[in-house]
Amino acid sequence: MNTDLTKGKPFKVLLIYILPLFGSAVFQQLYTLADTIIAGKFAGPTALTAIGASNSIVNILMAVALGANAGCAVLVSRLFGAKNNRGVKTAVSTALIAFAVLSAVLLVAGVLSCEPLLAVLKTPQDALEESVTYLNIYYFGLPFLILYNLGTGIFSALGDSRTPFIFLVISSVSNIVLDIVMVRPWGVAGVAWATFIAQGAACLLTLVFVFLRLKKLPAEGRPRTFVPSVLKTLLILALPVMLQNSFVSVGNLVIQIRINELANANGLGITDGFTAGVKLIVFCTTCFCTCANGLTNFVSQCYGAGKYQRIKQGFRSALIISTVMTAVFVVICVACARPLVQLFMSAEGDIDLAIDSGSKYVTIVAPFYLIVNVKVVADDVVRGTGGNLGFTVSTFTDLILRVALVFLLTGPLGFAGVGWAWAIGWTLGMGVALAFYFNIPCLKGLKRARHPAHELAAAYAENADGVADGATAADLSKKAYEGDVQEHSDLIK
Repeated sequence: MNTDLTKGKPFKVLLIYILPLFGSAVFQQLYTLADTIIAGKFAGPTALTAIGASNSIVNILMAVALGANAGCAVLVSRLFGAKNNRGVKTAVSTALIAFAVLSAVLLVAGVLSCEPLLAVLKTPQDALEESVTYLNIYYFGLPFLILYNLGTGIFSALGDSRTPFIFLVISSVSNIVLDIVMVRPWGVAGVAWATFIAQGAACLLTLVFVFLRLKKLPAEGRPRTFVPSVLKTLLILALPVMLQNSFVSVGNLVIQIRINELANANGLGITDGFTAGVKLIVFCTTCFCTCANGLTNFVSQCYGAGKYQRIKQGFRSALIISTVMTAVFVVICVACARPLVQLFMSAEGDIDLAIDSGSKYVTIVAPFYLIVNVKVVADDVVRGTGGNLGFTVSTFTDLILRVALVFLLTGPLGFAGVGWAWAIGWTLGMGVALAFYFNIPCLKGLKRARHPAHELAAAYAENADGVADGATAADLSKKAYEGDVQEHSDLIK
């Protein structure tokens, strides 16, 4: 069911909308954790190292998928909030075609560069072959990953967070069952193929229901299948998220080099501990950050409808909800860091070093979940109102500091320096995010553009064929904006 997030009490609307998103994140991260735990337990002594060495590259691929999700969700949310269903359908079909092509290109490039890249990252030689196998299978599942995330973004933009949650539960349970069945005969490769199969099924199911949902959406006139100007707008919205997550992942690649250096000097237990710790931290942050991701769609719909005061109310409500969620994860991680890290370990390898390293890392970082929670909530309001620059700057501040501090702090502090690098980076990133939030023009009561967001979306409906009608992109942009706010003029280019 599609939901108009511009109506009703913000706290109640957000809570109902966010809970299925939270459930989806929990299940998605659970089967990611299950992959790692099952591989670590049953796929041999180098399995955890092999998966850990691939993680940073996998995260870059995930950045593309999340960018597709976020960009499409923001654009579709605004159009849906402005009651422009024709624009919604055009945006969806354009996004599906563009990202299907992109995923195919990335698949080929990834397979060709896989082994050389892992060697550059100083992957321990004992785990290199398994890393190559795991990563190559992951590349073949990349189209499923990207299109699935695109589909869930479309559902979320339409105010439906329940349908993708149901699909994800089915996919997650299937993935875990397949992991258990396939890990013993095929090791790390079996874990990768299990993810491939489960993700492929979830992708196909999601896309079928997306098409059925759009078919029922009433629209005046026939939507176009592919519009280059809409693709440009989509990329403007998606690229900051892609670049943010990609640069974060590139930064993590650099950090992985340092981790591998420590492992080569002190034992593979360092890499195993870091892999387990990162998986736990990503699990926690992804789960409570779904509140902020849901807020982006709420903000985008309100921005598209011109309801700016409601955006402030949504920020406060989301911050309360997400802080409660975050506090639970802080308590669990601080109290249970060691047994949680131990879940990933097999009976072979340098288990003591791995558990000590992983639990130390988690214990240092976990209290700062409360800091990064505020950062992402502020970031996603900025992004929902078109402030891509602020969103990008706050993220890069965090990333650059973390990468630099890992190399600076691991000298005097050893592996503990990795945890403190995360903590300091998140704290300074939060300060930057809040500075941009408090300077959002429409929330400060500054002079509005003569063509506000909801009129822009209406203009998009009238001018979707503007270039074909003889109007240039510049003409349409000039017509739309003669005031101060320009970040969304591309909606009608």
